[in-house]
Amino acid sequence: MDTERLRETLGKLEMPEQMKARIVAGCANKESPTVNTTKRTPVRRSALIAAALAVVLCLSAIGAAAAAAGYFKDVIRADGTVVGAVYEQATDELTLSASVDGDRLHVTVTMLFPDKPPYSECEQLRFGGCRIADMSGNVVLENAGTEPAPILDGKAEMTLPLDGLGSGRYTLTVSGFTGSKKADQPLPISGVWQCEFEI
Repeated sequence: MDTERLRETLGKLEMPEQMKARIVAGCANKESPTVNTTKRTPVRRSALIAAALAVVLCLSAIGAAAAAAGYFKDVIRADGTVVGAVYEQATDELTLSASVDGDRLHVTVTMLFPDKPPYSECEQLRFGGCRIADMSGNVVLENAGTEPAPILDGKAEMTLPLDGLGSGRYTLTVSGFTGSKKADQPLPISGVWQCEFEI
C-alpha cells in the first residue's frame, strides 16, 4: 500500500457541515435536571465530536486501504461454474523499470510484497498485454509478447524487441501480467503500469 497516497487522502478529508450540525444536535445535554453538568457540557460535546470524527477517519482509512489493495476474483462460466481466478487492481503492488540494450528493451518488474499471495505463489511472470508509445502518444508497438521469466528475489527480468524504433523517448504501458507456477493454472494479474525509456 502507498502510505504517502493514503496520508494525502486522509489529509484532504473534511467533515461536511451538515454532519457536524447533526453530531452537535445529538450531543445536546439530556441528563437529569437534578445533576449540575453546566461545566462539563462543552467538554462532553467536544469529546463526542472528536470521537465521531475519529470513527469517520478510521472508516475512511480502511476504505482507502481496501481500495488500494489488489484482490482475487473468480472467473465464472455462463452456467455458474467457477473455472479459475484473476487478481485485480495490482497497480500499487508492482513497479517497472526499463533500459535499452541495442534493439532490445530490458524490463525489470519488482514485486513490492513478494511474500504475500499471489506473488509468493508465482514462479514465473510474463506480460499479459503491453504497448509502447512515443512522446506524442502515438502507439508504435502493441501486444509485444514475452516468454515467461523466472521470479528471483521478488523480481522478474523480461526482454522486448524494439523492432527498429528510432531515437527518442518512449513510454512502455503494461495492462497486465500472467503469473504461473508448475502444475497450477496461470493467474492473470491486472492493473496499469508505466515507465519511460530513451533510445
